[in-house]
Amino acid sequence: MTEGAGAQPDTPATWQPVVELCESLAAELPTVIPDIVDRIRFEIPSYQIVDRDQQERDVTRHYQGLLTGVAARRSPTREEVDAAHALGAERAATGLPLHALVEAYHVGYREMWNVLLARAQSHDTRVVAQLVSIVGMVWTWVQHSSSAAAEAYGVAVRAADATLLRLTHQFLDGLATAAPAPAGVDLEQLAAALTFDPAGEFQALCSPAEAWTDERMMDLRHRRWPGTLRCATRGNLMIALVQDISPQAVVEAAQRQNPDASFGVGLLRTGLPGAAMSMADARAALPLTDPGQVKSFADHWLLATLAPTAQRFAVLLEPRREAARQHPDLAETVLRFAENGFSLSATARVLHVHPNTVKYRLQRWQQLTDWDVRTWQGLSSTIIALGLPTL
Repeated sequence: MTEGAGAQPDTPATWQPVVELCESLAAELPTVIPDIVDRIRFEIPSYQIVDRDQQERDVTRHYQGLLTGVAARRSPTREEVDAAHALGAERAATGLPLHALVEAYHVGYREMWNVLLARAQSHDTRVVAQLVSIVGMVWTWVQHSSSAAAEAYGVAVRAADATLLRLTHQFLDGLATAAPAPAGVDLEQLAAALTFDPAGEFQALCSPAEAWTDERMMDLRHRRWPGTLRCATRGNLMIALVQDISPQAVVEAAQRQNPDASFGVGLLRTGLPGAAMSMADARAALPLTDPGQVKSFADHWLLATLAPTAQRFAVLLEPRREAARQHPDLAETVLRFAENGFSLSATARVLHVHPNTVKYRLQRWQQLTDWDVRTWQGLSSTIIALGLPTL
């Protein structure tokens, strides 16, 4: 190892000050490590979910190896890389994000290197030059350790996700079909295994499966939610079942990745029978959506309930729907009239037209459809005709 071009190679004697520096710092790790852990937890707030005492023990063990390696001018051993590998799997089990795990290695190595340089400067400027000469070797510790941890993290997450997904499939299928769970495991046991309270309140969301890649599904499953979320694709649907989580929060998280994702949202219902009904609610509301829209069964239960049988009364609806296609201004006026207290003046303000124009359009709609929206029969029929998805 050399300090620069033309320099004489370091001998054991000339390298001895670095060895002594590393040994001295290793003895002081109990006082140094808390500051490094403070910096990691400050710069990476996700680390708050990791037990601090355990983190300090892990960091101490790792930097004992690093200091030994610096003193010996060597890269990490197989055993030291294996220790980083094991740590990656442990961090995955805590739910720590992968990016936080990798970033912690960089922050920790930076802080330890700064401590080494500061101690060297106070000891002997020649020691600083010797440390700088091995910076490439020290970088291999960052690379090897963080890579091993990230690899193990990925393996652990994929294994845990496969187990979680298998249980979720069984649970959703059992709710949807009332089929018995395999191997004598009942739905209550499956719910508990998925960290649901079987007697608690459930709410379901459905979305077209084509909008959900495996990566998006895994991201949704492994976010740090305040409650429980389990999701899987079943046929042409992505079904998510939540407990103690706002459906709006799920939709917002999903649409940050895919703004065109549409959702049907079921009612908040109690117990496992309620979970099954909420799934049915969400499936019924989804066909009412356009890309990027969210329709709640609570708000659109009438249309959602009628949609599956709409073909039966197509002969009634289609002529009126054709009138709406031919005269979209009339259809919009009818809907705004219903939304604005059946007031001509309020509807006119919303549409930026004269009240007489609103009155004319309502009359024209009645002439074309034979439905008077100032009556319950005419209004409800019109809302159904305009609100149902295309047959």
